[in-house]
Amino acid sequence: MTLVEIMISLVLLGIISGVVMRVITRQQRFYHGANQIMTQRSQLRQATSVLPVDLRSLSSVGNDIIAATDSSIDFRMNVATGIICEIVDANTIALPPTKLASGQTLTSFFGNDSLLSAAGGYEVYVYNDSNTVGNEEDYWKEYALASDVTADAGRCLASFADIMDAGQKRFIFRLSDPLGHSDPVLGGSLSQYIQVGAPVRVLRKVRYALYQDTDGKWYLGFATWDAASSTFEALAPVSGPYDPYGTAAGVGFRYYDVDGLEIASGAGASDRARIARIDLIARARTDANVRADGIQAGVSQQYRDSLAVSVMLRNRQ
Repeated sequence: MTLVEIMISLVLLGIISGVVMRVITRQQRFYHGANQIMTQRSQLRQATSVLPVDLRSLSSVGNDIIAATDSSIDFRMNVATGIICEIVDANTIALPPTKLASGQTLTSFFGNDSLLSAAGGYEVYVYNDSNTVGNEEDYWKEYALASDVTADAGRCLASFADIMDAGQKRFIFRLSDPLGHSDPVLGGSLSQYIQVGAPVRVLRKVRYALYQDTDGKWYLGFATWDAASSTFEALAPVSGPYDPYGTAAGVGFRYYDVDGLEIASGAGASDRARIARIDLIARARTDANVRADGIQAGVSQQYRDSLAVSVMLRNRQ
């Protein structure tokens, strides 16, 4: 090969290498931007997927909503349900096993830990059928746990006599007050209207809120009630980061009654009892600058997006 041929080959090789490197660089930039946007949208979906599950079962008329602001909501979350299968004594009830031979589910717990602690601030609601026909005087009576929930395979034997149910643990709830004590709703000393078969709900105070973590970023946080200190525990991040709190907060709440009239943020108990719909909007931006649709051509900047969802409460006025 002559020197001229070598020079021509090197020039062509340089041109081709430059084109290839430019394509690779643009591909890397594209995948980086796509990954940023996918991460951002997954966090938006997570906020609008987790919260509606917990909010939908709230009873606003039953005062489940404790506080409602534009960036946070405190409420009583359902953590267990069941029915009474045996009244052990005036303060103690037993619930069926979570798995029955019949295939029915009469007791269920949220999460894997089915034994609740009295120190966890759990509230137990037992349905009182009252003394009249109809549901005019029927209501949910509130109790606290007097001790940790325990398991006893020797309870409810008459109700669940199938051999396959033998040895299954029944859950024992020791309540703070007797089942038939003097009651502020109906007045006087009640007879025993809470019988075997009465529904039971276990609730715990929780908080969802937009907050700024130690890294300076804003997250959707979750906290449970600490009965010992009578306050909420420190918020732990659920998803994020989101836009900071401000005119358009990263996670925002709006509240409406059955007529679609907005209820002001921070409303009192009587207004919170009217909440029939909760609108949730999440806003986020990518951590790094990207080039994407909706951004000025040739400009690299943070990509912003939002996602909104409306939640209709099941138990409302």
